[in-house]
Amino acid sequence: MTLPNPYAERKILRAFEKIWTRLEGLVNRFTKSDFNPLYHLGTLTIFMLLVLIFTGIYLTAIYRPGLDVAYATVQKIDSTWFGSLMRSIHRYASDAMILLIILHILKMLFSDKFWGQRWLAWTSGWIMLAGTWLTGTMGYWMVWDLRAQWMTEYMMQNLEATSGLTYVAIDIASRTFSNFVIIIFLHVFLPLIGFLGIYIHGLRLSRARWWSPRWVSIQALVGLTILSLIKPVQSFTEADLSTLIQSVPMDAYYLGFLPVIESWGNVIFWGLAILIGGSLFLLPWLARGKDLGPAIVTDPKCTGCNICYAECPYDAIRMVERHDETKYHKLAIINTAQCTGCGICVGACPTDAIDLKGGYHAEQMFGALKGALSREKKEGHPVTILFASQRDETLGSLPAQLNVGEEKIPVAVSTWGEGEAARVLTAVIPSAGAVNIEWIKSLHQEGARDVVIVAQPYDDNLNREDTHWILNRLHLRPALVTEALHFLEVTPGDAKTVENFLNDLHTLEMQAKKSAPVLPPVKERSKMIPSLVSGLVGTVLLLGLFALALPLDVSAGMRAANESALRVALDAKGKIEAADIPEGVTLPEGADPVKIFGGTHFPISLRVLVDGETILDETYEPSGISGNGRISDRKSVV
Repeated sequence: MTLPNPYAERKILRAFEKIWTRLEGLVNRFTKSDFNPLYHLGTLTIFMLLVLIFTGIYLTAIYRPGLDVAYATVQKIDSTWFGSLMRSIHRYASDAMILLIILHILKMLFSDKFWGQRWLAWTSGWIMLAGTWLTGTMGYWMVWDLRAQWMTEYMMQNLEATSGLTYVAIDIASRTFSNFVIIIFLHVFLPLIGFLGIYIHGLRLSRARWWSPRWVSIQALVGLTILSLIKPVQSFTEADLSTLIQSVPMDAYYLGFLPVIESWGNVIFWGLAILIGGSLFLLPWLARGKDLGPAIVTDPKCTGCNICYAECPYDAIRMVERHDETKYHKLAIINTAQCTGCGICVGACPTDAIDLKGGYHAEQMFGALKGALSREKKEGHPVTILFASQRDETLGSLPAQLNVGEEKIPVAVSTWGEGEAARVLTAVIPSAGAVNIEWIKSLHQEGARDVVIVAQPYDDNLNREDTHWILNRLHLRPALVTEALHFLEVTPGDAKTVENFLNDLHTLEMQAKKSAPVLPPVKERSKMIPSLVSGLVGTVLLLGLFALALPLDVSAGMRAANESALRVALDAKGKIEAADIPEGVTLPEGADPVKIFGGTHFPISLRVLVDGETILDETYEPSGISGNGRISDRKSVV
């Protein structure tokens, strides 16, 4: 029997994932993994949305739209310490939301969680990122300072006809009021639609996690508050469309595209944005990977017990009525489009009725373990059985001598401990959740001295609930939790912890004083309280992430700001040349032939001379199919 490991085949992604897990492991050195905020990026994003909504309600209650009052009302908000704090938290929470979404997307990319049944979560995540960016950009425009002016200048340069003339009209205040109303409506309405996106994002999960643990929400709020007090948000000079922008700090998260377009131009920037963004959006189909799935059910063995249905994290199993010769009333049916090949259902099944089509067969694995155990016992060696997931082996969680290796043999045999007498049999399986606890009882009966289950941190499983379900099974069977069973949560890539554990386990002293382990609990996040050190580490980490907004506030200016610029706007119907009156037709006295037979607008020619030099000489044709529409355009001449 050989066991394929498709997870190890994506070598580039695994290299990036190793770097990522090392960073997470660094945090775990200072705090328990239970309190590592990097394991809650998705739910933290939702919490940021709630912070934005609640602070936004306060800001919207004071804000007044309009070119003549918008800037003044923002100044009014900043004039009180509470208003300034609310605005600052609102700004930094919006930056944090962008950052958290990007980090969450990177984590999903590096860990291969973007293709197959996960395509919906991946694509909806990109749509929510775009919606967040668009909403935040509108928020900057509402302030009506120099940053809003740059956005307006960009809009005027790229919108044709009367839309591009709104901000150069004589009655600019009245003509732009509707723009402010539309922007504020979208700024308020789009985040509410975001909840629909969040619902779709978790649509294919059996138990989607929506809310951050209480402690991580508090840490995030404390981090935002500290940052807001250290560096309160300020408005810059009020927008003045009669001048060009020399220099103004631009939030790179939202407004960084403006100075880049100023340097690269629209075609290059938007061409690259569409190419790169489109490729990432379509990645589930462009870079589809492999797994060991889908699961397959051996119908005669299935008793309809519902355990696999209850434990599946991806809503990939349905229990249907069965009408065959068996005495059972239900049958498990696999939705192959939903299955990720995680193996949790394989470990859950008490009758070995489920295997993975990609090459993992539970009975064969168990048979290979028992055979290797029997051979070692006959030679008189004490034996330790170690279960580890394919992700653990791929990311380097196992000491080198324990790896199954390129041969993909089902069980690796290595010597360990004092006197080199003990043997460690390593079984690499799809996930910790694929361990059938009936195996533990049988292996002890067959003579295994110790059984070690290596699991990933509770909130960092490749398949979301691996550690949860193996712990849940063991808690439901306390008779199995003897001194010979060992449960070891290890940060992926931390082979040193596994090595030290096995060194201690195989000493004569440890064997003499072994006692039944205390299993980690099946976690209830709302009831967990971090220690002082864990709380401080988490708060400092989030504060550091949020503070990235400060160096990303980069000053930039328009290239034309150091030169003279002339803005010419044209909005006219022009003179109309009447159509020819049909032969034989006589109009009544005072009748207007234009109104009766129509006509064509004359084009308008415009020439601008400065110091005797012609800097603009163009002719503008009327709009409309028949040439009877308005002539609208504007030019900025440097």
